[in-house]
Amino acid sequence: MAWTVTKTIHTVFGDKRVHGFDLSSDAATVEIDSGLEHIDHIQWSVKSANSFGPYFSKNTLSAATVSYGHFAITGCTSGDTFYVTIYGR
Repeated sequence: MAWTVTKTIHTVFGDKRVHGFDLSSDAATVEIDSGLEHIDHIQWSVKSANSFGPYFSKNTLSAATVSYGHFAITGCTSGDTFYVTIYGR
């Protein structure tokens, strides 16, 4: 099972790069390469949720391994959809 990941924004805000994503889940966890060298902040909002318990972690993989520029999402169910904005460098 896989997630659908669509990059919707790729811009600069002040001294930060900003990438936006539209995400749809098909599994409980996902690891996403943001395209940035380092993530400073993650801002997310729910479009639709079957159950609410997602956890977003920056600069890590789902196994809690440090991986700069990646973010992991855990605790989702199939059909959950999110908007995610990443600020970094």
